[in-house]
Formats: sequence, structure tokens, C-alpha cells
Amino acid sequence: MIPIDELGWSQQLFGGSELGDARRTARLVEVAARMAKQVGSSLAKSCDGDQAALLGSHRLMRNGAVKPVAIRASGFARVAGLAQTPELPLAVEDTTSVSYPRTVAAGLGLTGGKQAAKRNGFLVHSVLLLDAQSGRTVGLIAQRHWCRGPASYGKNHTRKQRAYQDRESYKWERASTDTAQCLGSTMQRTISVCDRESDIYGYLWHKHRNSQRFVVRAQANRRLKGSEAKPFGTLQRGATALCGYTVATPQRGGRKARAANVLLRSATLDFLAPEGSSVAEESLRINVILAEEVDAPPLSGPLHWVLLTTEAIGDAQAALQVVRYYELRRRIEGYHKVWKSGIGVERQRFQSIGNLERMLVITAFLAVRLLQLRELLDATETTSEKVLTEDEWKVLWVSTERNKPLPKTAPPAHWAFYAIAKLGGFTDTKRTGRVGWDTIWQGWFRLQERLQGYQLSKSGLAEL
Repeated sequence: MIPIDELGWSQQLFGGSELGDARRTARLVEVAARMAKQVGSSLAKSCDGDQAALLGSHRLMRNGAVKPVAIRASGFARVAGLAQTPELPLAVEDTTSVSYPRTVAAGLGLTGGKQAAKRNGFLVHSVLLLDAQSGRTVGLIAQRHWCRGPASYGKNHTRKQRAYQDRESYKWERASTDTAQCLGSTMQRTISVCDRESDIYGYLWHKHRNSQRFVVRAQANRRLKGSEAKPFGTLQRGATALCGYTVATPQRGGRKARAANVLLRSATLDFLAPEGSSVAEESLRINVILAEEVDAPPLSGPLHWVLLTTEAIGDAQAALQVVRYYELRRRIEGYHKVWKSGIGVERQRFQSIGNLERMLVITAFLAVRLLQLRELLDATETTSEKVLTEDEWKVLWVSTERNKPLPKTAPPAHWAFYAIAKLGGFTDTKRTGRVGWDTIWQGWFRLQERLQGYQLSKSGLAEL
């Protein structure tokens, strides 16, 4: 799924872009390939001093005929083809903000709670496709970006007076529609996995009406049909206890990483439509899983997940599978982090919104490539030659192992992962084994620099 050759990767993703001129498409393929080669670099740095390439790249970025939607469509079509392979695809999705200093491009939208913020930008909703069985990332299957206008500031309290289609929360249903259009019949075996923000009755009804599968973490403690009780209390008192389970809770903010011991319960409930809802059906029958931590450490908020799903929950094994699907949702958060920290989408500097939009789309697919490369490098069952060229792993070995003799065969990919991290400055002083994306891309960039020097030296010696 990830050609080692950057040009081959770029051709597969962007070679089908319909930009009105074959020369524009060829230029797009070249630009994306150079940026894939120089991970985390600006457009100018990726040209490596080639003035003709830099001029052509800027012309492409400034060309109004190069539509971001056309670039995305080509990438999505490629991923839709790859989606035929996994037996069970997962569509994990979330929203993030991509912001820039206000001096970069005027007219961008609000991304936070301050009207006079120093940084404005885009809101971006992304849908990432995973293989449920292996956990590997297949690719980016849907994405939209928009600007939140100044007029929307302070209007959150009026959202219930607006039609559902006019609310920002409609993005979940729109993303589901976009994903279905790309995947076609594959959508019927794809499970959408979303966090609490997607717990909107209109969205759940849309998935039910279209016979689409989902796992959604509940936020609203809705009314139940034929009962005065609310679902959260009903689950705790009367749901079927299935089994215990350990959830690896990652470090976040001031919270330490820990293994949370949870008890899984399940039930099937009938949720009433909200009052005043335009949804035709009175209620929705949804399977529900409660994952509740027992004996949480002091000062740590206990883990409490209420998962709404179309999937079977009749026994412990089925419920555990649904919880695993939800745990894989973290991949979309990792993707957004790679996009910002590793690829540096917010470090790009253009004075036009259109230019920023085109770069936004290109870097979105670059972030997927870096995410996939890390997954392959971190896989213990494969060798580094399946991810790196022979020259790359040999240069990496000499750069990090120094006095050790060069092995006759390629070392494991797991070694290459930590060797690249070491080249990027990783020391693991906290003994966690976790490598940041900044470190990975810095190590990858340094490896490419040394590789270029090695290849130039080899070429020069051959001419003597």
C-alpha cells in the first residue's frame, strides 16, 4: 500500500487528478513527490535549490484552475480501490483546526473561542480508513475544510433554533454521505467509529435509515421509550454484565498513562427522538455497551464509555470487539498530530487562501504516508528492506550503529524505527519507548540528507 519510491506513491494518488491540463497533473505529481522526499519541509525547501522546480511549484499553487476538490477526488478514488481488500474496514473520523498567524492570509475563519485571536484558519473534518483486523491504516477516504465566519461568534446558544442541515454538527452526516459515495457497495461492510461529538440523533437516524454500521460514543443521556429512566442509569443498574477488560489509557495532559480495569455491560435500548425533531420515526433501537472502570486511582477520572452500535453485543467476545473498534478511533487523533507536527501543515506560509487550500490538501495525504511508514517501521514481523531501500537501511546502520559491522541481510523494521528516532534525537530518558512525531520526521529528514550525500559520493567515484 506504500510504494517506497516517492514518485510512484505520488503518481498513484494524484496521477488521476482532473485539473484541466495534463501538464498541471504532472506538476502536481512532481510537487507531492518532492515534499514526500523532504518530509516536514516547506515547498521552497523541498525544491532543494532547483529554481525551475520552485517557479513551477509556485505557479501550480497560484493557479486557480487547480481545484482542491479535484486533488482530493483522485486520492479518495485510489483509497476506495484499496478498501476492497480489508474484510472489515473502519472509518474513524474527527474534526481538527488548522491555523495560521493572521498575517499569513487574511479572511480565514475562527478556530477557537476568542474573536480577536492571533491565529485564524480552517476547521477540517477527516475520515481515515483502517483495516479492522490488522489495525493498519488504508488511507484518507473523505475530508472537508471550511472557515467559520466572524458572524458565527457567540451564536452557539442559538443552534437549536437552526435547521439540522444548517448546523456545524451536520458535518458528521455529510462525512458519512461523502464516504458512502467514495466506497460504493463497500460502505455496507464499513463501520463508522466516532467520538461523543457525533452523538446527534439526526446522525444516528441517518445511519439507521441507510443501513450503515457505526460505533458512536454516547454523550446525551436521552429519554427511553416506555421508561422514565435514562440510559446511563439503566445500564449501571440493569444491563447484562459480560466480562472484565483492561484498557490502555494513554498519557494526556497531566494524566499519567495507566491500564484501566473496566467492567463491560450491554443492553438493547429504544431511544426516543428529541422533542420537536423532524425525524419521522418515534424511536431508534440501538445496542449499547457500558465500559466502566472499577477501582480507579485517586485523582484520576474513571474511564466511562457508553458506546452506541449496530454491531452484535450478545456475548463477551462480541462486546470486546466493539470496544476494540472504538479504541482504534485514536488513530484519527494521531493522524491529525502527524499532519501538524510531522508534515507541518501549519508551517506553510502563503498570502492567499486558495494557495493555502491547495497545500492543505496535498499535505493531508502526505500525513497519511508518514503515518503508514511509521506503522510499517514499528512492525516486528517484517524486515526493513520492505520499507527502506537497500541504500537507506545501510546508511541508517552506519549512522546509528557506528562500530558494528554492516549485516549481510536487512535488519528488522522495528530496529529501523528506533534507529530513525535515534537519528532524530530520541534518547528515551523517561523509559517509555514512545517516540514523538517531531522526532520521527527529523530523523527521516536527516537520513535523506545523508543518503543524498552517500549517493552523490558513489556517483562521483564511479566517474573517476
